Formats: sequence, C-alpha cells, structure tokens
Amino acid sequence: MYLPILPILVMLAASHVAAHAGTQADAPAEAPAETGQSIHINSIRNPELKSYRVMAAGLDAFDEYHALAPKAREVRFQLITGSGAPADAMRDLSLRIAGNETSIPLSLAADGSFTLPRSAQAESEDADLITNKKKGNYRWQPSIHSDGVPAGMRRLGDLRLQCQVTIAIARKEIPFWVRTLVGTLLRTTDWCSAEQLKLGTRSNVPLASATLLDGERRIALKVEKEGHSFLSPIGDTHYADDTLIELLYQQDAAGAPSAAP
Repeated sequence: MYLPILPILVMLAASHVAAHAGTQADAPAEAPAETGQSIHINSIRNPELKSYRVMAAGLDAFDEYHALAPKAREVRFQLITGSGAPADAMRDLSLRIAGNETSIPLSLAADGSFTLPRSAQAESEDADLITNKKKGNYRWQPSIHSDGVPAGMRRLGDLRLQCQVTIAIARKEIPFWVRTLVGTLLRTTDWCSAEQLKLGTRSNVPLASATLLDGERRIALKVEKEGHSFLSPIGDTHYADDTLIELLYQQDAAGAPSAAP
C-alpha cells in the first residue's frame, strides 16, 4: 500500500500487503487531482500459495463482485517467479492441492496461470496448494480478463474485480488489528472502493506507458518497477467499469516511427 501523507509499514502474516511512504510529486500533470491520502496496493507478497480455504476466498469474491466484470468467465491465478528465483524456476513446474486424502493436480498454462476448482473435500481437510519446486521462489496474482476487450487494453472493471479477489484472500490471513487499521485509514470496509486507492497491476511484458481513455481525454497513468507494473484508479467512481486502459509495450515503442515535429 502507498500512503504519502501517513507513512506506515504493515507486514501481514503469511500474505503480506506492504505499506510505505511516498510522494505524488512525479504524478502526470494531466492526471486527476489527488485529495487526501493515496493508497497503493501492489500485490500480495506471499512466496507460496498455501491453504486451499484461504485461496478459495478469492473464488467467493469473484462470484460476489462478478457484476464488475460480467463478461469475465473465470478468475485465473498466475504463479510468477520472485526476484531470487533461478532462471529455470518455471521449467517442469507442477502444482497440486494436497490434503490428508486429497490430491488434485492443477494444470498450469504456459504463462504459469491456473484455475482453482471448488472442492468441499479439500476445504474440509484444510488442504494446501503446493508446488514440486523449492519454496520461496514464487508469488501469485489473480488474472481476470473480460471477453471482447481489445488486444493491448485492460478494462477497469476487470482490475476492480482483481482487487476484490486479492483483498478477500489477504483478509483471510491478516490479523484483526491490521484489518481495523486499514479500514480506519480508508474509512470503509470495502478497501477496493476507496477513492484514494491505486492498484498496481503487473505486466508480463515491460511497458512504455499506460493511458486511461476517458472519452476524448487521455490520462497518463504511472508506470513503475521498470515497466512491469502500472497504477490504475480503481477506487475513483468517476470512471465507469467499462473504461479502458491502453498499454504500450517497450518493444513496440522502440520500433515505432518518431513523431512529426
């Protein structure tokens, strides 16, 4: 999380949401004016997927808030390597739900994403999600994409639903005092609807820019982490769920012709 006015660092148990101080001085000039505090949620920083019960909370959130992205068929979870992972960490990677009597293999796509099935047995056994690789090499993120969104675009409602899934999972593990603190800072129990919240969305391909399209306006969004993440105003109700964000990748920008004088 990102708090420019009230710096705070909260380390969450198992699934971590980082809170740190910053400044809005480098925000794009054409971006909407900021008021009050700005909260930046980058990702849940848990190194491994853990309890099935915890992860299944994300499925519940997808169903509960599906109206944000009614054309999204499913929520996928994507495994991504951490900074200290070896170069071949994704090679021959496998994932399964494992309990006392439960063993459900999960199919991983080429990008490391998978769907989580509903399983009453896995929930009753408090089964875990485990990989066949060394612990600590992986993180995860939800991935939601509505049908019909053009290539190179992201839909704001999809990102809002991703936030709901992320927060639902985080809240299953974080202590009560952390939930109370964040709720107090945001002045709402629905963290993703807070106007001051900015969501960091990871990009597998480095970005040159991310631009929110609001009618005739083009609003530059902040790109960070060397192009691997951009911030979107998911809590700002001025923007409808169908608002699109145009992504320009570094590889495409490098090959684009120079602008006319």
